[in-house]
Amino acid sequence: MKEPGTANWLTPNTGATNSSGFAGLPGGLHSGNGPFFAVGTSGYWWSSTELDTTGARYRDLSYNDGGSNRSFSLKRDGFSVRCLRD
Repeated sequence: MKEPGTANWLTPNTGATNSSGFAGLPGGLHSGNGPFFAVGTSGYWWSSTELDTTGARYRDLSYNDGGSNRSFSLKRDGFSVRCLRD
C-alpha cells in the first residue's frame, strides 16, 4: 500500500511494493494541537467507519512495517483523507 522507495519515506520503507495501487505517502498526523508529526515515517488515513460522535476508525502505514494497522482515534485529530470514486 506504500509508495516504493525512499524519496518520501524514511529508510528502510519495509514491504513497499504498492501492489494495491494505493501509493500511500507518509503525511504524518496532527493530534489537535501543535504541528504535524511523524511526517516521513508514517501515514494515517481516516476510514468511513464511525465509532461514535467523537471517534472514528483509521488505517496507518509505517516506514518500518510492511503491513497496515487499523485502530480508532478522536475525530479532532488530523489524518489524511483518500477520496474514492464509486
